[in-house]
Amino acid sequence: MDQNQIMQGLATALTPFLGNGAVGKASGSPVSTYMYSEGGLFGSCKNDPVLINALVGPMGYEAKLQFQGTKTENPIVQSLTHIESSGYAQASSCADCGHPTIHRCAQTACFGRICQATDEMLFDELGLMANNNVQQLALYGNVTDPAGNTIVGQGQPITNMLWLNFVAAAYNLRRRLGQLWWAGNPASNLGGYAEFPGFDLLINTGKVDALTGLGCDALDSVVSTFSNNVVGAAGSASIVASVAAIVRSIRYRITRAGFGLDGVQMDIVMHPTLWDCVADAWACEYGLSCQSTSANISMENNALALADVRDQIIANQALKVDGISYPVVLDNGIAVTNRPYGTETSRCSTIYVITRVIPGAPPVPDSPGGGVVTYGEYQDLNATGGAAIRQFGDLFDNLMVTDGGRYVLSGDQHGGLCLDAKVLSKPRLRMLMPWTSGRITNVCCVPAGTYPDVSGSGGIYEVDGGASTSPPNYLYADCWPTHVGT
Repeated sequence: MDQNQIMQGLATALTPFLGNGAVGKASGSPVSTYMYSEGGLFGSCKNDPVLINALVGPMGYEAKLQFQGTKTENPIVQSLTHIESSGYAQASSCADCGHPTIHRCAQTACFGRICQATDEMLFDELGLMANNNVQQLALYGNVTDPAGNTIVGQGQPITNMLWLNFVAAAYNLRRRLGQLWWAGNPASNLGGYAEFPGFDLLINTGKVDALTGLGCDALDSVVSTFSNNVVGAAGSASIVASVAAIVRSIRYRITRAGFGLDGVQMDIVMHPTLWDCVADAWACEYGLSCQSTSANISMENNALALADVRDQIIANQALKVDGISYPVVLDNGIAVTNRPYGTETSRCSTIYVITRVIPGAPPVPDSPGGGVVTYGEYQDLNATGGAAIRQFGDLFDNLMVTDGGRYVLSGDQHGGLCLDAKVLSKPRLRMLMPWTSGRITNVCCVPAGTYPDVSGSGGIYEVDGGASTSPPNYLYADCWPTHVGT
């Protein structure tokens, strides 16, 4: 989400309420804690004028995906899945011959619906400074979304609580989407909240025809399990062999469907925790002998040679399969679980092999074209509701559509002075050829260090802490307390 568009949209969404008495949906129960006023988040006169970003922001595969706007709710894409003969026997020279049996399978996609809101604020409390010694802070370290876009930039002044609240709402929405790209499941839909199928559902077996519910094995992805073994541990399967088996199967499927391999773009995606173990093990297992004690081997690995190979793998962030380098994308929105491993704790997750581009693949309506078979879509809120709103002129001028129709911002008020704002998005994933992607489940690692968990999903090291207020600058005076609701 473009940060300038956030602020412009917020201003546009709230402007109608700053000068009239229109009734919105804010409840009339504003928060009592603000930014720089007495007892506020940064209301202390003891603060230096800097705000250092300690958030462990989301990072991930979203940056690789192309996103397209659409106004189609349930697209249907057909695939040819089966050609068989009714038989080859012939009772006599003039008897009937066998005839073809032809099957097809339809796929569809559904939108998610994700909304976040600011806290409700009292208009006359915004921008207050507790005293002349309270300093406005500026952020150091960018706040980013999973695609790497900057939500709040380096040196950006933190002006008021409504502004920071709206940025936080946008950040929470994007962080949630970073998790739903993988774990999204429409079974979790409730009320106005809806999830789209994430990669765990799209890259899966048990595919069915969207129109009849009949099974479509031909569309099944390549799915295997590492059986909760620890990568690189004695007795564990080879991670090189496991990933290579997926890649080779996908390449075979692509060529047997009549497409070439030139220009195919395939990504290996995993959580950063797994990458440490995979890079170490790959250095051992890809053409080198790490654990062999055979006297017939003329060259054994030494520590420097092994470290050099590992460092090249990490620096290039790519893994070789059959001499071809495949880029590795690290995504901290992928779910990770903990399992006991002796006296230690292993971290277990999934490794994905995702085919994004197959030259010659069909350009379905609203797709990026150019052979892109895996991409993101969003309801183009400009082309749908935006067009209808424009017909009514200024009647609904508290709505603002941003980012090419990807987000809609709405401002509400109660009694003319209590304000809040909301942001809504309706995204989904499209995977036109799921049988050309795969994943390995239950891959475990015992990392030397830990990575803070941005999702709050039960990681070894959770990120949190701190206070939502500052101690008052004074405790005893005729004006205390100074705020409504305190």
